[in-house]
Amino acid sequence: MLQLILKQLFLKLNRNNFRPAFTLVELLVAIAIIGVLAAIIAPNAFRAVEKGKIARVIADLKAIKTAGYSYYADTGDWPTAAGTNGMGYFISPPSGNSNWNGPYLEKLPANTPWGGNYSYWKAPISGTVYDANNNPHSVNNTLCTAVTISNFPDSAIRDAVNRQIRESIGYSYTGYQSGFGYYITVIIWMDDM
Repeated sequence: MLQLILKQLFLKLNRNNFRPAFTLVELLVAIAIIGVLAAIIAPNAFRAVEKGKIARVIADLKAIKTAGYSYYADTGDWPTAAGTNGMGYFISPPSGNSNWNGPYLEKLPANTPWGGNYSYWKAPISGTVYDANNNPHSVNNTLCTAVTISNFPDSAIRDAVNRQIRESIGYSYTGYQSGFGYYITVIIWMDDM
């Protein structure tokens, strides 16, 4: 009798502990669904990251442009290139300029999201610049202030950034130079602009 009770108890415990498992087909279907979802989501995530990088560059350029116009409003001239990446006078005054009322930038922009630099400069230019509609404008020895963004990893990224710059900031031109990489020069101000 005791033996029969133990046998029934043992069978009851084994039935309660039995858990159904997934079949191989069910596991493969689940893995396939996850793969399809990843293939759909991953490109969008990478595009969002690139859009964020471009937005940061545009924000940096707008801050530099605003600083240049503020400097001009206070002093009647555009700053010459000085100090770190040519933007020293946005942070500290040039000697002998009593109208300087800066700093015009809270801090200098860091490297670009792709590891390049922002370089501010003021000089005459000659050649062709392009507006937001990609219309060419010839310039010949025209004084301008500009920011050059260097070291883009490839021309496709540079061109995507440049399209946004032309829509948001204005005139620019692009190029490639050995040791400098793919670059964009953004015109902040130009005579007759």
